[in-house]
Amino acid sequence: MFAGEIHAHSDESRIDFRRDYDALTYRVCTVPDDIRCGVQRLMSAFDLRYAALDFLVDHDDTWHLVDVNPNGQYGFIPELAQPIARAIADLLEGRMS
Repeated sequence: MFAGEIHAHSDESRIDFRRDYDALTYRVCTVPDDIRCGVQRLMSAFDLRYAALDFLVDHDDTWHLVDVNPNGQYGFIPELAQPIARAIADLLEGRMS
């Protein structure tokens, strides 16, 4: 499981991050155990091997699921692009279960 944060630094990007890409910063983050377990159950229930899930995290560190993207993008977080691409390639080549 790979996770990254998008931080919005302008009013426009807080409304919709796509409105002001220059005002965004990214960083890798750790998924809390309860969220990780929930994601694994969701992936299993929908028989998904890959999905990009969007969450909003409030000031109390409560995670809110926004949507599930079975073809979601990941390349915009540089530190995650290569590890995710490698994991997908390994899966496609049968090196991962």
